[in-house]
This record gives sequence, C-alpha cells and structure tokens, in this order.
Amino acid sequence: MRFVLCIVIAALLPASAMAAKGGGSGGSMSLSSAQAAAAKGDQKAAAAIATTTDRDACMSGCAQRGHKKSQCTSACRPGLCHPGAEQPYCVSK
Repeated sequence: MRFVLCIVIAALLPASAMAAKGGGSGGSMSLSSAQAAAAKGDQKAAAAIATTTDRDACMSGCAQRGHKKSQCTSACRPGLCHPGAEQPYCVSK
C-alpha cells in the first residue's frame, strides 16, 4: 500500500509543481511588484517587463502552445507578470 501511495505521489508531483508555477511560469506577480523587483535588480522581473504584451496576444500565444483556455485566461490577466516563465512576460493593464 505504501508503495502504491509513493507511486501516486511521484506521478502527481510534477503536475502539481507545474500548476504551482502557473504552467511553468515560476510564479506570477503583479506588474507593480515586478517593477519594484526590477528596480531592486531582479533580472527575471526586468526581462518580464521588457516583454510586456497585450491580453489578446497573450491569449493567442498561449493557445498556440497548446494550453487549455482556462489556463490561458488565468495566465493572461491584465497587470500580471510571469518572471519565472520559460519566456518571461507581463500582460499590460
């Protein structure tokens, strides 16, 4: 029984880690928080701000990468930044 539980936990761990990262985003933060972090020298936040996009472009790119619409809707909220994503970005307000 313990072995089965370990297998289930091992199988769910990568999926839950991706969900916690926002689908690989490494966490999200508000645009104002990203600006404050970039001002303090956070390179990932600065990279996200440098690639700010509008919501429509974000939704389109998200869908092209094969994500579910609900994931895209959540990730592409205006004023949200994803500095830890494979390609860091912010969505303009």
